[in-house]
Amino acid sequence: MTVHRILVGTYTQDDAQGIYWASFNDKNGQFDGQGLAIESESPAFLCRIDNHVYAVNEAVEGGVSAFELRADTLRFINRESSLGSLPCHITASLHWIAVANYGSGSVAVFRRDSNGAIGEKTSHVIHEGSGPVSDRQRCAHAHEVHLVSDTELMVPDLGADCVYHYRIDPRGVLNVNPSTTSVKPGSGPRHIVAHPQHPLNYLLNELSNTIAVLHRTDIHHEQEFVSTLPTGYRGSSTTAEIQLSNDGRFVYASNRGHNSIVTMAIDDRGLPCAPSWIPTYGEHPRFFCLDPTQKWLMVANQQSDNVTVYPLVNGRPTEAASTASIPTPTCMLFI
Repeated sequence: MTVHRILVGTYTQDDAQGIYWASFNDKNGQFDGQGLAIESESPAFLCRIDNHVYAVNEAVEGGVSAFELRADTLRFINRESSLGSLPCHITASLHWIAVANYGSGSVAVFRRDSNGAIGEKTSHVIHEGSGPVSDRQRCAHAHEVHLVSDTELMVPDLGADCVYHYRIDPRGVLNVNPSTTSVKPGSGPRHIVAHPQHPLNYLLNELSNTIAVLHRTDIHHEQEFVSTLPTGYRGSSTTAEIQLSNDGRFVYASNRGHNSIVTMAIDDRGLPCAPSWIPTYGEHPRFFCLDPTQKWLMVANQQSDNVTVYPLVNGRPTEAASTASIPTPTCMLFI
């Protein structure tokens, strides 16, 4: 048995004040909120490199913040402009930090200083494009900076209905002419994950509530689309998060509106099949993840201020094991 320490990112427009501590017992599935770690403006997504934690500050005048992790404390290092509005995702390597600015449809990269601080800008690119969903796709909306390797970033853009494939050098400089993979108009690409064995990526589309199967070696290959919602469901819903089991046997996605987690097996061709759903026992499941043992799945329900934990049986979540109160949770980071 291990009791894990977790950092929880939040939106701070209501009761939340910043980044929170939580603990998770991987024997019985008990998840407990343990109070505020540090105040920070809407630290909606977190990542960690060594003993440093980085957060986006998802505001109209976006920011990115750096913290040093010391045992049970976070020490603020610095905050810089994200060079855009509503930054929603962040990733980091040993030498640089990359941020997706949803509101301004841009990607910014900063040098990572030796003390963990956010350094000078090394790249800043602004996407162009739009889609047919008028209230969500009037302009580009970069939604994730997915680290494929130390030299490659993939950026799903919800507004432009495409995924940007960037090369990035050790200094954090992006290539100026990235390749792109387009998806069906109105899909709204949000997050992407890669299969550990098949040469496939699974792209979660927020607006069409689908997972698109993309071939890494042939970006022009015909794409497979699988719905994340049950047949016959007619309510309003959007997807939020996608995860793969470490062994590549299952893919999971969250539905906000239907308020569920869908689980699909991955067949011999790498295609999702045999979907099943569980309720999240909360509103607006923005984020979820598997624990390090791959025996539990936990969901952050943003609009009901709670986290729900499920045991995994043969790869699928079953009846909830525990729930815990966390104000406006948007991200969970095992440390």
